[in-house]
Amino acid sequence: MTTPEVEQRALKHYEDRDDTIDSRLGVGTQGSVYVANLPSQSSSQTIQVAIKFHQRKIAYDRELGVFLRLRDLQIQEVHGHMVPQLFDYDDDLLAIEMTIVSPPFCLDFGGAYLDRPPDYSPEVWADWERDKSEAFEKNWPAVTRILSTFRSQGIFIADVNPGNIKFK
Repeated sequence: MTTPEVEQRALKHYEDRDDTIDSRLGVGTQGSVYVANLPSQSSSQTIQVAIKFHQRKIAYDRELGVFLRLRDLQIQEVHGHMVPQLFDYDDDLLAIEMTIVSPPFCLDFGGAYLDRPPDYSPEVWADWERDKSEAFEKNWPAVTRILSTFRSQGIFIADVNPGNIKFK
């Protein structure tokens, strides 16, 4: 759900820069994602990026931490699934600019944890795994491999659904 405050920060971002909002790509519990056209520094064309404006600082900090880790490790894909690349970020506006990816992809790291999994009880983990395996059906084994690879890099993804780990 987008709040008026998130909308105001998005407008502020575009007022301060030489880019334009093309469209809203999505709205979630953690904020809104817009497609923006940035002027290319090497040509007269524009570059299209996604910009996520977070509602809460804790989700912004978590997602930015994951993007910085991915950038530092130079991870661009996991098991054939593209991962958005960090383009820029703004701590004041709680905004993260990233490349736009097409399926297959892994995205939306606002619910991820760095260096430790969420503190869920064994019962909650069992329910979580049952729900996710039902949601992904035949793709669940591939999803578990993807999650395992992220975990090996200290990235624990809790918000897993077919919209953010998408297959062709």
